[in-house]
Amino acid sequence: MTRKPISALALAGTLAAAALGISTPMQAQAHMVQAPCDFITSGGFVFKDNGAMANFSADGGCKKQDFWGSVNYVDHEHNFHLKSTQITGYLFDPANANSRDICGKARVNDSASEVMFRIHLEDNGEPGTNDKFGIIIDNWNAPTRFYVVSSRKLANGQGGGGNVQLHKNNNSTTASDAMLALKEWQMCGDLDSPQ
Repeated sequence: MTRKPISALALAGTLAAAALGISTPMQAQAHMVQAPCDFITSGGFVFKDNGAMANFSADGGCKKQDFWGSVNYVDHEHNFHLKSTQITGYLFDPANANSRDICGKARVNDSASEVMFRIHLEDNGEPGTNDKFGIIIDNWNAPTRFYVVSSRKLANGQGGGGNVQLHKNNNSTTASDAMLALKEWQMCGDLDSPQ
């Protein structure tokens, strides 16, 4: 049996993930960084499964060979505000060309410790009635590890719930070769898309 050499970047990513306690999947996942890269902007509100409202603003993409974006999410029922500190990934699924996932790190209510998150956004045309938002947060050491609001229509599709806008690539939306080589788990840990 011959062994395929592993790149230094892949080895470093695997070791860093292991140090954080993130498992690495054995098979490839469907999401990846798109080339040429684009960007997505959004804002609005959704109703959680119990009817409580949550507001969001989520933007992400590639800008000047780095991940770019900002995420704010407010759960009014649980009185918490997630604010991103770093965008670690921007992915698309070839099976759903109008959707993007944004991964990163954030603080909740200005806590000293960070959590990981993954946002799912879908731009399903104007005026935004059929656009979708979903979020999963990995609380790591909290009693309930994952906080999930599965992907759903803004304002339950009743209109007035905001908008998701997928923007075409331009001269500033460039991705480096290193970004394009990243695997989904390297950008999002073990968080699945909240579809």
